[in-house]
Amino acid sequence: MIQDIINWILNIFGQIYIWVEQHKEYPNDSNILGMDIDKDLHDMSRKQLCRYMDAVLPQKGFFELQSTTKIRLGCQLLRNYHKLKNKKSTTFNPKTREVKYVDEEK
Repeated sequence: MIQDIINWILNIFGQIYIWVEQHKEYPNDSNILGMDIDKDLHDMSRKQLCRYMDAVLPQKGFFELQSTTKIRLGCQLLRNYHKLKNKKSTTFNPKTREVKYVDEEK
């Protein structure tokens, strides 16, 4: 019961956050914590970024995840990234939701 109340509160605050954040400009996030962000990702809205995640992850539903769960997933993805021997990059078309994998040369 208490978890239902906590989830309800988090969902309300999450919806408020999403509504307020759509008016926020992010002019300096083309480099986040020392990592360059590709222009196509930089130009996407929150919803488009979540659609991208849905397109590349095994299951859809990224937008509905709580913040800590998204961070945990990001940590796992980074861990998996560092384990890869052959690096691959992706391009994403938000209109068609198509993801293409491109081999990178080392």
